[in-house]
Amino acid sequence: MRIKKMVLAVGCAALLCGCTKSNIVNPETPAEPDFNLYSDIVLDEEALRNDVNDIYLDPTDYPMGKAIDFSLHLDEGYVDVVVVVKDGTSPEDAAYFAEVAIKGINDEAAVQDFSYGESDVDTFGGLYQDNEIRLKVYGESAYQANGEPMYEAQIPKDAYQKIEIGENE
Repeated sequence: MRIKKMVLAVGCAALLCGCTKSNIVNPETPAEPDFNLYSDIVLDEEALRNDVNDIYLDPTDYPMGKAIDFSLHLDEGYVDVVVVVKDGTSPEDAAYFAEVAIKGINDEAAVQDFSYGESDVDTFGGLYQDNEIRLKVYGESAYQANGEPMYEAQIPKDAYQKIEIGENE
C-alpha cells in the first residue's frame, strides 16, 4: 500500500512538472523596467477624480464623506478643493475628511506623475509645493442649497496647516 502511494505521488509530480511551460523563471522576452523620469507629464484629471472618489468616498472607511470635487489650475498655481460631508458630521470629522481629501488628491496625482512627493503626517504632498490650496468644506444640505461653506481657507503653496473647524464656522 505504501509503495502504491509513493508511485502515485511520483507519477503525479512528474505529470505536473512536465505539462507546464514556465515563463516566470526564463521569459522569452524579458521586460526591461523604465527608470526614466519624464518631465511635462499632464495629469489626467478625469482618471484622477475617479481614483480619488473610488478610494476616499468608501462608506466603510470614510462614513462622513459625501463628495470630493477639485479642479487643477496648475498653470495659475492653485488647486480648488471642495469637500462635502454628510449632514450631522462633527466639525472634527469634517476637518479630518478635508485633510484626507487634500492628501488623497495629491497621492493619486503622484501615482500618475512620480515627480510629486507623497503626503505625510506634516505635509499635504508634492502637488502643493507649487500650488496653493483653495479649500471649501460644506455640509451636504448647505452644498445642495448653494449655501455657505462651514469652512473656507487658502493654504499657501508648500505649507502645511492643521485644518480645524469650529462649531460656528
